[in-house]
Amino acid sequence: MVDCNVLIVGSGLAGSSAAYHLRRLGVEGVVVVERMSGDSYGRYHRTCGEAVSDRLFALSGAPEGCRVRRIRKIRITCGDVDMDIPVKGHIIDRERLLKDLRDGSGAEFVKVSLDSVKTDPEGITAVCGDTVYHCRYLIGADGAFSRVRRDVFGTVPEVRFAAVNNLVKGDSDSDTICFEVSTKYPGAYRWDFPSKDGLRSVGYAVGRDSVEDPVETGIRYIVSGTDRRVVEGNCCLVGDAAMLANPLCYGGIGAALISGRKAAEGIAGGDLSGYARWVRKDIMFDRHFMDALETFKGWGEADYIDAVRPFRRGYSLLRGAYAMLRRPRWANVYMSIWMAFGKGW
Repeated sequence: MVDCNVLIVGSGLAGSSAAYHLRRLGVEGVVVVERMSGDSYGRYHRTCGEAVSDRLFALSGAPEGCRVRRIRKIRITCGDVDMDIPVKGHIIDRERLLKDLRDGSGAEFVKVSLDSVKTDPEGITAVCGDTVYHCRYLIGADGAFSRVRRDVFGTVPEVRFAAVNNLVKGDSDSDTICFEVSTKYPGAYRWDFPSKDGLRSVGYAVGRDSVEDPVETGIRYIVSGTDRRVVEGNCCLVGDAAMLANPLCYGGIGAALISGRKAAEGIAGGDLSGYARWVRKDIMFDRHFMDALETFKGWGEADYIDAVRPFRRGYSLLRGAYAMLRRPRWANVYMSIWMAFGKGW
């Protein structure tokens, strides 16, 4: 039996952010358990779209040295129509950010898998291989297939799909992140983001597309849901374990980083209810995104053509308002896409 104050399960962005902020808030006795290490850990985090808005990155309080490319525009392509939406964001070096968070945390990192977790009046017990951890607080940051979520909360994602992300050679100096929508990617899209070192990140749902000669390829699961109970006593969920990715645009970096910070602040203050309230009320997690996804998933070719017709001469707020007035059946999709690219990535 090993006693600790805070046990964090998972050292991705959410778990590492929590560890980083716990130290800044003066919380000691933090242990982080992580099942991956070495190249498998690095590859998992390299093969991921790395765009985050300036707004969410600032709210996260994360170290700023990881930002490598400014993003000024989101381009949505549907057939022969391109819609350019002005934004403010960055491409980050995810591996650099994780290293900075870990180095700044002062936590003890242990390579081991979580087997089970149980809560009782005496505290929280987590079985990790041959070691049993007994802690006052536990943060579940163990991703899409979270054992903490399974054992303590019993909730499951409404959205879970496997996405392929490829690093390919290409123009990494672009200030635009691109999304292509069509019946080829039902309820989803193909993305093409600048990365670093002469590389681009190109991704899509498994089985929906391919690229030639990728430098590196990885598969990850994107999860989201509306049953976001994230606090149970002194146990909480953050990041993908909490199903915080936006179900429409799949933005998850900002939510992961901020959730780690909010959970750390709750633990430092001895009360996690503020973290639970933030998840319930923040616009990033609005129910409208899931409703819009359900509509979007059912679009056929004629629906795509009809939905983008108001934007054939380009995107503007005025054209967006006109589209909602003239096509009320798509109004929730239009509004949710605008909110997702403004608030959800």
